[in-house]
Amino acid sequence: LIGCFNGMVFGAIHCLGWNYLFQGHTEHMLWRAASLGIACAPVLLFLNVGLVLWVGATDISGLHAAIMILSAIITSFIYIVARVTLIVLMIMSLQSLPLGVHDTVAWTEFIPHL
Repeated sequence: LIGCFNGMVFGAIHCLGWNYLFQGHTEHMLWRAASLGIACAPVLLFLNVGLVLWVGATDISGLHAAIMILSAIITSFIYIVARVTLIVLMIMSLQSLPLGVHDTVAWTEFIPHL
């Protein structure tokens, strides 16, 4: 359950980049979809596990158990695909760095005691 909370926080942090400038519209929409996927998938997984705990593992029939296992697998797959998508988008963003990224910083101007 702590892992679900951590996953939601991780997704919420990535949702902060909702209005960030991207290279193209496709990358922007992919970032939004992946951020929502990372933020929402742990909620669905938590509800799935919570239902098992609330109903009790002994009271679940074969069909309900299969549906719950299938939903857990699908939710996990969505989470993994969203994480990989964000990693690929971050690596792709290195293609268009700002011009000043390679400038040498004169640290003595910012920290005078050096």
